[in-house]
Amino acid sequence: MMAQYRGVKDRYPGHLVLFRVGDFYETFGEDAQLLSRDAEVTLTSRQLDPQGQRIPLAGVPYHAVEGYLAKLVRKGHRVVVVDQMEDARAAKGLVRREVTRVVTPGTVLEETLLPHGANNFLCTWGASEGGPQEGPAKGEWCAALVDISTGETLLRARPLGEAVSLFEDLAPFQPAEVLLPRDAKEGGIPLEELCAVHCPGSRRAEAPLPAALTELPAPWREEAARSSAVADALGRAAAYARGTEPRILPFLAPPVWRRSGERMGLDLKTLRHLEITEPMNPGPDRSPTLLDVVNEALTAPGRRAVEMWVRSPLSDVRAIDERLDAVEALLQQRTTLLTLTARLKGIGDVSRLTARLVARRGGPRELLHLARSLQALPELRALLLSSREAGALPALLQTILQDLDPRSALAERLGSAVRPDAPAHARDGGVLRSEAFPELEALRSVERRARGALAELEQREAQATGIKSLKIGYTQVFGYYFEVTRAHLSKVPEGRWRRKQTLAGGERFTSEELSHWEAEVLQAEDRSRVLETKLYEQLLEEVDREAPSLQATSEALGRLDAVANFARIALERSWVRPRVHEGTRLKVREGRHPILERTLGPAFVPNDVDLDAGEEGPRLLLLTGPNMAGKSTYMRQVGLLVVLAQAGSFVPAKYAEIGRVSSLHTRMGFTDDIGRGKSSFMVEMSEVAEILDRSDARSLVLLDEVGRGTSTSDGLALAWGVIRYLHDGKRARSLVATHYHALTEFVDGLPAARNAHLAVREEKGRITFLRTLLPGGTEKSYGVHVAQLAGVPAPVLEEARRVLRQSAAERAPPTEKGRGGRRPGPSSSSASGGGRYTQALFLDDPETERGRELLHEIRAIDVDRLTPVEALTRLHQIVQRARPEAAARRAGSGGEGPEATDTADTPDTTEAPEGTGTSGREAEPSEPRRTRGA
Repeated sequence: MMAQYRGVKDRYPGHLVLFRVGDFYETFGEDAQLLSRDAEVTLTSRQLDPQGQRIPLAGVPYHAVEGYLAKLVRKGHRVVVVDQMEDARAAKGLVRREVTRVVTPGTVLEETLLPHGANNFLCTWGASEGGPQEGPAKGEWCAALVDISTGETLLRARPLGEAVSLFEDLAPFQPAEVLLPRDAKEGGIPLEELCAVHCPGSRRAEAPLPAALTELPAPWREEAARSSAVADALGRAAAYARGTEPRILPFLAPPVWRRSGERMGLDLKTLRHLEITEPMNPGPDRSPTLLDVVNEALTAPGRRAVEMWVRSPLSDVRAIDERLDAVEALLQQRTTLLTLTARLKGIGDVSRLTARLVARRGGPRELLHLARSLQALPELRALLLSSREAGALPALLQTILQDLDPRSALAERLGSAVRPDAPAHARDGGVLRSEAFPELEALRSVERRARGALAELEQREAQATGIKSLKIGYTQVFGYYFEVTRAHLSKVPEGRWRRKQTLAGGERFTSEELSHWEAEVLQAEDRSRVLETKLYEQLLEEVDREAPSLQATSEALGRLDAVANFARIALERSWVRPRVHEGTRLKVREGRHPILERTLGPAFVPNDVDLDAGEEGPRLLLLTGPNMAGKSTYMRQVGLLVVLAQAGSFVPAKYAEIGRVSSLHTRMGFTDDIGRGKSSFMVEMSEVAEILDRSDARSLVLLDEVGRGTSTSDGLALAWGVIRYLHDGKRARSLVATHYHALTEFVDGLPAARNAHLAVREEKGRITFLRTLLPGGTEKSYGVHVAQLAGVPAPVLEEARRVLRQSAAERAPPTEKGRGGRRPGPSSSSASGGGRYTQALFLDDPETERGRELLHEIRAIDVDRLTPVEALTRLHQIVQRARPEAAARRAGSGGEGPEATDTADTPDTTEAPEGTGTSGREAEPSEPRRTRGA
C-alpha cells in the first residue's frame, strides 16, 4: 500500500495526497504534518519506516472530506484524491486505487470550495520576443485569466518591460492561482516577487510547458494563432487544466480582450484604501465595504457581474451610458422591475452547474437544478419583450434579450427525465423517471414483479414452516436468504432449504425458489442500472453539446440581474443618474458616502465637490480641518461616487456630473513593511512616487497627510512639492488632506487650486464636528481635544496644553508698542488674509536682521517660474539658513520646544462633541452649497 502511495506522490510532486483506506482518507509523512497543521487534524504515527523512524499519520473521514478540502484549498494547497476502485472484501490481494480528483485553488469546481458570488480565476503568463501577425505589439507579456467554473477567459497584454503595469491590471481580479514561466524576470526581479506584492492572496507556482495549438480548446485557437505570447499563456492554462479537469476544456468560452483605456485603473492599494471589496480592518467586527452595500443581486451570476463591474469600472463613456440607460429603463418601469425581481429569485448558477456536469463533478440534483433554472428564463424574456414592444428597451437590454436563450428543449428534456426526488449520486440508482424511457420502464416492471414474488414467497414460507418471524434479507456478498433465529431452527424444512451462513443468533438459508427469484431480481436490477447509467450519460452529453450556449445564457442572466440590482438600489435609496462625459468636470451636489449612508442613515451630512482639470474650475483642493472632522471620509466619498458612476450605477447625491476618470489613485492610512526593509515613511513615499508616475490629467488623485512620517520641515517641503507637481505637471484632479496649515497660504498662490476645510463649531469650550465642507483654510487641528475623547490621561493632556501655550507665546508677533513683547494666542489664519503659519515655522522671528533678509529673499521668489525640483531646492536652502539662528535662540532660552505644534486657542477644559458627531447643521440650506473647490 505504501508503494501505491509513493507512486502517486512521484506522479504529483508538490501535491498533498489524500489516500483512501477504508472509511478514511489517510496522509503520511510530511503530508500528515501539513494536514494536521492546516486542517486542524490530530497527528498520530504508524509503524517504523526502514530507518527505524515512526511515520507521521493523519486522516479525515471520507464522508467529511469536502470540508477539509475547502480548508486546504483556502490555504493554497494542491490536493490529489486517491479512491478505492473496488470493495476491499471482494478484492484479491491489494485493493486497486486510482487518482479521481486533483484539486487546486485555481481549478476547483465544487460549490463548497468556490468563493460565493465571485469569480475564481487561474492566471497564466506568456511572453514573446517576436511580433504577432496582428493584435498586441511585438515583444510582450500576456496574462490569461481563466475561470474554469464559469468558462470565462480574459486576456491582457503589455510590452516587455511593463510587467508591473500588467500586475496592476490583474489587481481587480485577484486570481486564486498564478502560474509563471520558469525563471521569468522583469528588470532583474523575478516575476514571483512582483506577484507577491500585487496578488498577495494568490497561490504562486511554476507553469507547465504550454500545450500545442492543436490541443487548445476550439474557442481559443483563433486568438492563440495571432500571437506567440497569447499562445504561450493560453497553452499553459490548457496544460494545467488538462491535468486537473480535462473534461472542462471544451466548455471554456472564447477569450475576451481587456484593452487599455476600456477600464478605469484601480490598483490593489486603491481597492483597499477605498474599501471597495475588503475593509481596511478585517476581522470579526469588520466594517462594511462598497460591495456589501451595493451587491444585492439575486443570482450567483448577477453577484459576480456586480462585483466585476465595481472592481473594474469602465472608462468608456459610451459603454457607461449603455449601463446607465438600462438601469434607468428598469427604474422607470417599476412593475417590470418588481416582477423581474420576483422571477430572478431561485434561479441557480447556470454556468457553474453546467461546468460541474460537463466535468462529471455534478450529480442528478445538479441536473435537476439546471433544468428548473432554465425553465424560469422564458418569463424573463417575456418581460423584456413586453418592454421592447413599449419602445423602452435600450441597447444593453436588447443584447441581453438576444443572449438570454432558455434552451427550452433541453430544459423540457431534463425536467421530464429526472425524478424530483433523485439521489445525490447517480450510482445510487433511481435517478430517471420510468415514464420518460419505455425500455427502462419495461425492465423496472420485471424487477417489480420479481420483488413482488419474493414478498409472496416470504409469506408462504412463514405460514408453511410456522416461523412467524421469518424474513427474506439481502447482502451484496451473500445475496438473498431466509433468516431464522436459533429458537426456530427446529422448524427449518429439511432437504428443501440449504444452509447459507451461520450467525451468532441464528442461521441463514436459501432454496431453489428463492434462488430463482433472486436471479430474476438481480438480473432485472442489473440490466435496469446499466440502462439507466447509459440514459443518464446521454442526458449529460446533451448538456455537453449545449455548454457554450448555457455559458452565454448565464452571462446574460448575470448582466440582467446586475442592472436590476442597480435599479432597485436607486429606487429604494433615492440615488440619481450621474452625467458621465468626456470633459474633466467633476461636480457633485449634496453627495453622500454610499457606505456610511447605510450605517448612519439621516445623520450623515452630505457635501459638494467641484473639480475641473480644464480652464473653468479648480483642479486641486487642499483640505484642512480638525482630526475627526471627516477629511478622509470626504475623499473616500468622492472616490466611491466616481467608481459607482463608471461602474454603471446611479449614485447617492442630488446631482452628479462625472468627467471620465481614466485612473483613480489613493494614498491613505499609515502602514510599514519592515519585512521588506521599508519604514512607514518609506512605504508612504513609495506609494506617492507610484501615484505621481502613473497619474495624468484624466486621473483622480486622493492623498491623505503626505509627509507626516518625517520631520515637520521635510514633510512640509515634500507635501508642497507633491502639490505643485500635481497642479503644474500632472494637472490631475486632486484632493489633498493635510495638517500642515502653512500649505494653505502656498495654495492661495496657485491659479487652479483652492483651500477648503471641514467645519467645527467651538462654543464655550465645547466642540461639535459639523462635517460640512466650507471654503478657505483653517489653522486648528484640535489634537488635544481628540486625545481627551480617546481617553488619554489628564496629566498628559495638561502638559500638552502647557507646551501649546508656551509655543504660541514664543511665536506671537511684537506688540503694537514695539517693545518686543509677545501676546498669547494663535496666529491669524491664512484665510483671514494675514498672519503666520500654525505649523512648520521656517523663521522664529522675522524682525531680526537675519529674518528680514530671509523674508526678503522669499518674497523675491517667482514661484510660477520654478520647477518642482527647483522649488524644493530653494526651500531646503532657506530652511538650512534659518536653522542656525533658531537653534541659537532655543539654546539661549534654556530648552527646546516642539518642532511643530498647533497654535490654536486651546481651552483648558474639553467637552465631548454633541450627538454622534455626524450631524450638527442647525438647518438645511435652501440652495445647494457653492464653494470654491468644494
